[in-house]
Amino acid sequence: MVQGTRAVSDVVGLARRLRRLSPGKWTEADLRAMATREGWEWVDGGRGPLLRAGEDFGEGRLRPANEFMEIHVTTEEYVGLHFLAKEVRGGVREHVEAFGEVAESLRAEFVQPHVLGADDTTASFHDDVPHWGAPFMRWRGRENSLELRAGTEGPMLSLLPNGPAEGWFWYNREHGAGTVGGFIGTRPVRDNSGMFFAGITRHTDWKGYGRSLADSLRTLPAELTALGLSRSFGFHGLIPGEGGPWVFQFELGEHGELGLDDAVADLFGPDTPTPEELGWTKSTEERHRRQEIAYHSPRYPYDDVNGVRLAMMVIETAEALGIPSPADLSLTDWADHVGFPSEDGSDDDYHVIDYGLAVRTNP
Repeated sequence: MVQGTRAVSDVVGLARRLRRLSPGKWTEADLRAMATREGWEWVDGGRGPLLRAGEDFGEGRLRPANEFMEIHVTTEEYVGLHFLAKEVRGGVREHVEAFGEVAESLRAEFVQPHVLGADDTTASFHDDVPHWGAPFMRWRGRENSLELRAGTEGPMLSLLPNGPAEGWFWYNREHGAGTVGGFIGTRPVRDNSGMFFAGITRHTDWKGYGRSLADSLRTLPAELTALGLSRSFGFHGLIPGEGGPWVFQFELGEHGELGLDDAVADLFGPDTPTPEELGWTKSTEERHRRQEIAYHSPRYPYDDVNGVRLAMMVIETAEALGIPSPADLSLTDWADHVGFPSEDGSDDDYHVIDYGLAVRTNP
């Protein structure tokens, strides 16, 4: 499915076309009828039928439902129609920039996406997920949704039946026992009515949480950058005798960096490692001091984040401060919201559930 680089106008035109398609019940009979109406050619392929949509739109792949989809489908024999929006030859930075370019053009054409987030790169609904991250934007319809997502060859435009895609996302997080990461953000709009979300599974041991946190921190900066977002938030920690002070600060987007709050800088005792021994550097820059950050981690560009090192700094520091378990961490106020800044300074807020970070807001 090699299509080269599409012009922005072609991508927007393809997105418009996909949004108005009528795939019926996603059976082969309904989809063949749709292809005939659209003047598209149906061609059998190795990974599923191909729909040749002409020079302007290229070739799309229909993905057949497999045995792992049985509990998520009703009438659907296929669970998505996928077009390569822009072929990318290069590394993480090139993929992120290509995704961001397509995302910006679609946001300019349509309303802000109803849903956005990132899938787990190892447990995704899709079968072509890049290692660097799995961001997506979704414009939700009553039965089907248009999705821009990251694929291994570049950003993909997909039309999806809502039931299988949303059922898969919910089921894997409800039954994944905290091993499935990613995040999802939704706007409080009518188009999202009827969506259900699994709750966050809290971890009880630091070792298991460290693996989840490392995976999340490795991909989050690139995923957020691709989506055109950044996040700045903190973790409270329940420290014996100290209540729940602000402990960690996260800056995620173009760069990935952690901070250690002033509130806990003096709580390291003679029997614990010092912040420096745990990998922290004393803050001297004004940008850190404005946020009351006493120490900071290495600052990584989004395409080269050492998620393991950052996660280990969180885990080892939490243990040194006596925080009993990851279940004793909580998000700071409004950490579960993110938005696109507008020219008038307002935000188009999304409520975020962080399955990879696996930390909830304070009650």
